Amino acid sequence: MTGRVLLVSNGVGEDLIAAGVARGLEAAGVAVAAYPLVGTGAYPRPIPLLDPRQALPSGGFSLRAGFRNLAADLRAGLLRLWMEQRRTLTRQRGRHDLVVAVGDVYCLWMSAAAAPGVAFLATADSVHIARPGIVARWVLRRHARRIFARDPETAQTLAAYGLPAVAQGLVTMDQLQPRGETFGLPPDAQVVALLPGSRGDAVTNALLLARAAEAIAAVRGDIHFIMALATSIRPSELIGRLLTLDRSSSSSTGLVVVGQARLRLTQAFADTLARATVVIGLAGTANEQAAGLGRPVVAFPGPGAQFGPSFLAMQHRLLGEALVPTRTWQDAVRATLRLLGDPDERARRGDVGRARMGPPGGTQRITQALLEMLERTGRAQLPGRIQKA
Repeated sequence: MTGRVLLVSNGVGEDLIAAGVARGLEAAGVAVAAYPLVGTGAYPRPIPLLDPRQALPSGGFSLRAGFRNLAADLRAGLLRLWMEQRRTLTRQRGRHDLVVAVGDVYCLWMSAAAAPGVAFLATADSVHIARPGIVARWVLRRHARRIFARDPETAQTLAAYGLPAVAQGLVTMDQLQPRGETFGLPPDAQVVALLPGSRGDAVTNALLLARAAEAIAAVRGDIHFIMALATSIRPSELIGRLLTLDRSSSSSTGLVVVGQARLRLTQAFADTLARATVVIGLAGTANEQAAGLGRPVVAFPGPGAQFGPSFLAMQHRLLGEALVPTRTWQDAVRATLRLLGDPDERARRGDVGRARMGPPGGTQRITQALLEMLERTGRAQLPGRIQKA
C-alpha cells in the first residue's frame, strides 16, 4: 500500500508509541513523517521529523508544577515556539493522506491544523481519571475522525456521546522486549525495581529512590535493587550524583552501593520489570507498563515538574489499586516492605494492573485500522468534510 501519514505527538512516551505505529505503517509501504511537539523527539532516526523542535526547561510540563516552570518556559521562547509549531502544521495541510495525533486532546487540536479529520490515539485520557468535559467533547467531535481510546470503558463513554471511539489496546504494552538479561540474580530472589523517569528531574528522583533502597536494605538485607534508566539519562552523570550520598561507592560494572543497598544500573527496562517483585516508580508510561505486567507500583511525589502530587493522584485514578500512592519516600519504604512480605496483596494489585492496562497486541490492531482508513480514503479529507471511518 502507498500513502503518506503524519504522526503528531506530545511527549516522550507518546513519541515512542507513535514510533511503534510508524514501524507497522512503514512495513506496509506507507511513507511516515512525524512532528514531536514536546522536546526534540524520541523517534528512531530513519523517521523524518518536522521542525522547529525545542527542549524547554519544564520538559513539557509548563502548567503542571506552578508558575515558576511556566515563567522559565516563557523566557525560553514558549510562545514563539507554539506559533511556529502552528505554522508548521498549517503548511502540512493537503500533503498527507492521514494525520494521526498521539497524546491528549491538545495534541489533537494542534494536529487539526494539518488536516480537518484526524485519527486520534488518546494515550492520556481515561474515564478512570475523569469523564470528558464539554470542551474536550467539542474538540473530539470537531476534529477526530476516529478515536482509539486507551480502555474499553472510555471507548464506551465516548461512543455514548456519539463519538467514533473504539478500544484496540495500548501500544505501550507491546514495547516491552526483554533481552534475556538476568542481572546475575538467583531466580527466586526478591527484587525492587526503581524507575526514576525520563525527564530532566530523573536524576534528582534517582537520588530519592536510592535513599529508599538504602532504608529497605537496612531492614531486609536479602532484597536486590535494579534501577532502570531511560536512554535520556547519562549513566555517568547519575553515578556521579549517587556518589555524593553518604556511605556510597561504585564499581566499574555499573553497580552503586548506598549503605547496604547494591543498586544495579541498567537500560534493560523490560528485563528489569520481568525480574521485579515490587516497583517504586516516579515515572509516567513506565509505571503504567509495570502495572500492566502485574507488578504492584509504589509511588510518592517527586520534587520536579513531572511527578508532583497532582500527577500522582491522576495516575492512581488511572491504575487503581495497582498503584500504592504515598506521601514521602519514607512512606514508600514502609509500603514496599509490606508488599514484599505479602504475596496475596501483590497478586491482588497485580491483577488490577493487568486489567487496567489490557493485553498486548494493540500496535498491530491500531496499525491495521489506520491502514484500512488509508485504503478507504485514498486521499486527504477535504476541508469541512470530516468522515467517520
